[in-house]
Amino acid sequence: MDQEVKIQQNVLLAKGARGRGLTEIIAKATADPGIFGFGELLDVPSIRELQGTELAPHYALLQLFAYGTWSDYQANAGSLPPLSEQQVLKLKQLTVASLASSQKVLPYSQLQAALQIGSVRELEDFLINHCFYTGVIVTGKLDQKQACLQVYDVVGRDVRPEQLPDFTQRMAKWIAAGDELLRAIEARVSYASATSDAARQHREELEARVEEVKRALKAEARTADGLGLEDASLLDMMEEDRIGGMSMGMGGLEGPGPSGSGSRGERVPGRPKSRRR
Repeated sequence: MDQEVKIQQNVLLAKGARGRGLTEIIAKATADPGIFGFGELLDVPSIRELQGTELAPHYALLQLFAYGTWSDYQANAGSLPPLSEQQVLKLKQLTVASLASSQKVLPYSQLQAALQIGSVRELEDFLINHCFYTGVIVTGKLDQKQACLQVYDVVGRDVRPEQLPDFTQRMAKWIAAGDELLRAIEARVSYASATSDAARQHREELEARVEEVKRALKAEARTADGLGLEDASLLDMMEEDRIGGMSMGMGGLEGPGPSGSGSRGERVPGRPKSRRR
């Protein structure tokens, strides 16, 4: 069953109970393996009414489970109700949660002293079976080489009322740091966008220049090809004229031919034949 559901069930029971019935609810809630928060139960008016009565030690015990540790119980055991085996286990689990919330690396020696566990093997068995598997340590690992517990995430505990101003201030600083980080990210995004636009514009201009140069080179090539054809035709015509001129010059030196004008023995058409007297 979800922790929130269990807490609400105990809250409803406490609102309708008085006297010894409340002590039974407190004992049941503090021994439940699925409950690690008790602030809502402490806020129930009937529970608060236990203060100043003969049942006040039970209210103090509930406060201890909400905010305290195993060493706190041992220091005040004479004024508090005795604990069952399940309650002792729960309080030790909450002790690990308190230490892990303030330190991300917990030496085995520190944990052994806080939990009063003699051997490393016993400590590791406790962490594996009662902290990792039960969700007290959400994520983490045991480093046997360095003899420590590395904590990445841990279940949260209740906050004492007198700690709320400091907690609020720390949250405000965290939010301000988050806002500053967000502004820095937005500035980076704007810079990257502007840089990308400038690079794209430069690339487009460069591509346009390249295309312009290509068109100019193609035009020059076509012009050069056209001039080459015209020069060749002109040379052919000049060659033909030269050959024709040479042929005409040589024709005046040639002997009489069958078609030559003024040839001996032949009458030119249209010219009267000469008569001798």
